[in-house]
Amino acid sequence: MATREKVKKHPGWQLSRSEKSWYYLGDSARLFCTALINTYMTTFLIFQGVNMASLAGAIFIVKMIDAVDDVMFGFIIDKFNITEWKLFKKLAGKGKYMPWYRLFFWTFPVATILFFMMPKGSPDIVKIIWFLVTYLMFDFTCTLTEVPMQSLVTTLTDDPSERNSILTVKGVISVVAAVGFSIVVTALMSEKVGIPLKTIAITSSVIFLILMIPMVFKVKEHNTELKNVEVEGSQEKYSIKDMLRCVTTNKYILVYFLAIIVSTIFCTRTAVEGFLGFYIFHDSMVFSYVMLIGFVPGLILSCFCGKLADKFGKRNLLAFIFVLITAASLIIYFFGREHKIFFIVVGGLCAIPNALIAVVRTYIAPDTIEYTRYKTGKDCSGIFYALQSFVNKAFGGVVGSITLVILAFYGWKEVQGESFADLAAQGVTQSETALNALWGLGYLIPAIGFGIAAILLYAFYNLKDSDAELMAKCNAGAITREECEARLSRKY
Repeated sequence: MATREKVKKHPGWQLSRSEKSWYYLGDSARLFCTALINTYMTTFLIFQGVNMASLAGAIFIVKMIDAVDDVMFGFIIDKFNITEWKLFKKLAGKGKYMPWYRLFFWTFPVATILFFMMPKGSPDIVKIIWFLVTYLMFDFTCTLTEVPMQSLVTTLTDDPSERNSILTVKGVISVVAAVGFSIVVTALMSEKVGIPLKTIAITSSVIFLILMIPMVFKVKEHNTELKNVEVEGSQEKYSIKDMLRCVTTNKYILVYFLAIIVSTIFCTRTAVEGFLGFYIFHDSMVFSYVMLIGFVPGLILSCFCGKLADKFGKRNLLAFIFVLITAASLIIYFFGREHKIFFIVVGGLCAIPNALIAVVRTYIAPDTIEYTRYKTGKDCSGIFYALQSFVNKAFGGVVGSITLVILAFYGWKEVQGESFADLAAQGVTQSETALNALWGLGYLIPAIGFGIAAILLYAFYNLKDSDAELMAKCNAGAITREECEARLSRKY
């Protein structure tokens, strides 16, 4: 009997189902390891009882160093082929970005573990030095892992529809797991359970390290070479000047980053959520209730983000999400403080668009990268994702520093403990002035940031999705440069 050949559902797609599964697992584990410090760093440091002004200064210092090493590693990863280095050749394997991941992924969770091993009973100066050293180790290894992992989006496949499918599934998985992870961590260190944050973080880091291992052996890249470049070999040899040109010629990535910077640096709530619930509503789990309300609707809408982006445009969808968050945050600020149930309901509705941000943001970066590849013939994915890593970590850290300074200015009393159960047992209270500042940090300041970000996107980001798709096809060699130029909606 003749064997019937299996027909692929998507003929142009290049990754197998198992490859995608291992990629999703490894990337999710990486994201959660990052979230351990980015989300709980300020909470952990406040629990250590360190002087807030000193902490704010230390955070600012490490973020200035962060500004240098993220961009530096983006340049190194784009410029150098690690598989040609004799020391690493046998271990690195094939590819453009996977070799970096294979060699260095384990350093990231190890640095995270060291960060949370800060000795609680030590003097403030020892804690500050511990923070400076271990956070820089975290930042260094995080960049070394994050830049190649993010850049993989452009080299796993050259098919735009497969790429969008990967980004959508990855985003949905991230939303599901992030909500579950946040609820579990919050519950474990709440006043109802009381497990130390240090114990939670170290145990989680070990688990994430194990989950990142399979990707080393199971995933390969299928789109490592650029086609249709005007100068032969231009993508293989370029200088720092060329790298900077790739960035400065792309106004769209600059507008996108500016919008993300504003929304990030104004999002002061992320640094104090646990304390906001504990001191305003006397329940550190209140944000878990909020997330549970928005979880299912957010998850359903996340699955349709690709279709929504196709219908309304990626830029329009992201900007509209920012507008919704702005409106919900203002409603909560003016009417939610005295009414816990109202706060939970409106906060749950606000959590729906919040859940979509992670998915929709991933659509825009590859488009801007394809634009630069098309305009310059340079494959600068690494530098772009290095800048994105810098924005996420640097300004996420700066917002923590700003938050601590504001709280200190308004008379926040320093606390020390392992969990919210410790604080409840100690009965430490805060002044009304400090609580007012805490509430403003929670909702008024973030509303302003998201509003400005929406205006920036609507006013200045005008790269059409259809044009970016044509550029991607040209870069992959599916159409000629002449065909692409003829079909673009306008001259770029």
